[in-house]
Parts: sequence; C-alpha cells; structure tokens
Amino acid sequence: MRYSVWSPSTRSYDYFEAPGDAAIHAGAPPRAASSSLGATPDEAAWPLPPGAVKTGSGEMPEGRIASRESGKFVIDLPQSIFYAAIGYMIWRVLR
Repeated sequence: MRYSVWSPSTRSYDYFEAPGDAAIHAGAPPRAASSSLGATPDEAAWPLPPGAVKTGSGEMPEGRIASRESGKFVIDLPQSIFYAAIGYMIWRVLR
C-alpha cells in the first residue's frame, strides 16, 4: 500500500510503501476527538504504519494521505482545565 505524507519543508509529498490492504472502501481515517470545527491535516490523515519505507517524493499525492503525527496523543491543557471545572461544578450541584 502506498502512503503520501506532506512535507512542509520541501512543499511536496514523501511517498512510503507499507504492507496493507488497498481496499477502495476502507472507511474513514481515525480522527482525534475535538470540540472545534474541522480537523487539522494531521488529525484527519491515516497514521503512517510502523515499518513504512520511504520510496520517493513528488508534487502530487499517491495512495492514501498519511501523517507522521496521527498516532500522537495531544492534551489541550486549557480545554482540559475547562472540562475539569465544569465537571467539578456539576458534581457540587448534584451532591
């Protein structure tokens, strides 16, 4: 299966080959849970499989659009504090 990863430094796509199913209807890529509208390219892309081997680069994507960042879990501190405060207030009211 071929994956394309955007490289901002070269303003082109890096191509990777990895074992995988090339089914046309493979479903949607996993998305990070977010309360904001839309998603960043890293959140909306398929995760690059471990062991993927770079095979080249080019101006147009080939295969699935992937991201090196998709597998990372990022905690948004202000949003976490906000949700914790809301949860605390609800807990105090229901108590």
